[in-house]
Amino acid sequence: MNVERKAVAHLSEDKSGEWHEHELNDHLTGVASIAAGFASEFGNADWAMAAGMLHDLGKYNPRWQDYIRKSNGDYLEDSDGQD
Repeated sequence: MNVERKAVAHLSEDKSGEWHEHELNDHLTGVASIAAGFASEFGNADWAMAAGMLHDLGKYNPRWQDYIRKSNGDYLEDSDGQD
């Protein structure tokens, strides 16, 4: 079974037990924006924006995505051929 999923930065479970995905692109742009805001005080918003966009870029790796989902209980074992 091959299921297309968007890349996630984090998964979180709310009080009712429902899981929510924090999409990686939203996470990266949000962090970049916050970092740029802080760094604008000393004239380095552009550098902070770049650093924010890159700080979790490795999470796009499919193996890392599998790890995030598996460690949070949102994982389809039959998709990777494991028993």
